[in-house]
Amino acid sequence: MNVVPSQNLPPKSLEEGEEAIRFILEAARSAGATSADALYVSGVEETVGVRKGEIEKVQAAQSRGIGIRVFAGTRQSSVATRDLSPDHLRSLVARAVAMAQHTAEDPYAGLPDRILPPAIDPAKLFPEESRIPSRDELVERALATEKAALSFDPRITNSEGAECSRSHSHIVFGNSLGFLHGYRKGSYALSCSVIATSGDQMERDYWYVTGPLWEKISDAEAIGQKAASRTVRRLGARRIKTGTYPVIFDPETARSLVGHFAGAVSGSALYRNATYLKGREGTPVMNACMTLREDPFLPGAPGSRPFDGEGLPTRKKTLVDEGVLQTFLFDTYSARKLGRQSTANAVRSLGDGPGVGISNLIVDPGTSTLDDLMKKAGKGLLVTELIGFGVSTVTGDYSRGAFGYWFEDGAILHPVSEITLAGTLDEIYKNIVDRGSDLEIRSSINSPSLLVDGLRIAGD
Repeated sequence: MNVVPSQNLPPKSLEEGEEAIRFILEAARSAGATSADALYVSGVEETVGVRKGEIEKVQAAQSRGIGIRVFAGTRQSSVATRDLSPDHLRSLVARAVAMAQHTAEDPYAGLPDRILPPAIDPAKLFPEESRIPSRDELVERALATEKAALSFDPRITNSEGAECSRSHSHIVFGNSLGFLHGYRKGSYALSCSVIATSGDQMERDYWYVTGPLWEKISDAEAIGQKAASRTVRRLGARRIKTGTYPVIFDPETARSLVGHFAGAVSGSALYRNATYLKGREGTPVMNACMTLREDPFLPGAPGSRPFDGEGLPTRKKTLVDEGVLQTFLFDTYSARKLGRQSTANAVRSLGDGPGVGISNLIVDPGTSTLDDLMKKAGKGLLVTELIGFGVSTVTGDYSRGAFGYWFEDGAILHPVSEITLAGTLDEIYKNIVDRGSDLEIRSSINSPSLLVDGLRIAGD
């Protein structure tokens, strides 16, 4: 196999970012800005895709850029650029200051009131890599994954391909309050999607794994086999009668369910009166078995970060403690609007100012296996895929298409398709009566399986 060698991230990206931000902050001060901040991101992404044993896609990109925010009192503007030459940055900052001076005043705009150093050494969050895999190795791992899937069962008749990817980034943030820090992070992903047929029925499914190190996605055979197993299990799907039944959300679909809650506890949704949870801090919003935490310090996890998008040190916090809502999440702007304090949950991209986000939201797991949950429920639906998006965090209404498996007496009987789950987020969260022990950190939102004791299912 003759493949062009992988590109690696420039080793001095952190130093380049720090130098550029220092220059920008001084240029902003000279141009008349009362304060400013800047975010630098340099990254390399590489993805290979294979299908039916042949390389179908090779993509590689290297980029860098800076997002700049300047203030003229309580007026502000934001700009972004990929040109880091001094003359361009100086001109761009001057234009940004002029823009800010002509925008409307906003008494809540501005940098945080004070800054502190990160609460954790970034080097402890993101493990050092002994080496970066070559593009050949990405291809070989994708091929091995697809091969394992295609050879799993004769009913696997086609492939939508397997992909292996890596990304490495350098992130630096600084502001005119004296904050200037950066960190490196990397991640890998391996996925596979195949098609199974039986008679005139055709089904597809997939599986994937992610991790901060190359070694974390090393078991290509297991990923391919799981993708194939999930696909074959979907054959023979049928509908069920409309009714209210126990429902188990597997970890992937439970993660989606918890994600709706994350949107509802955003400070920006709160000050806009756009959340059904307004006024409910200190009251039960979930079943007492549910505790949700945010932990930005998990080594290598997707949502880990030593500081937020405004330079405030991140920290662990509990959002829901035994069913009771403890706090909303705030950036500086939403906190000021509501007379609160930032919870260090600001996130931002190069082209936009800060907003409210999360860092590794986790549902505390229980001790029950999936079999335990099915036995406890008696009979019901195990949901493994959610379809469409009919959810409102403003009203709490919930309606989504689903695919899953009907179970009775702790055993799966057959797959189920063409159904809709309907209710309200309030009802669903309060009816979660048990959690599985199958928690895996695969995203910035993570949950074990969740057993909901009664949810309306629209079928036949």
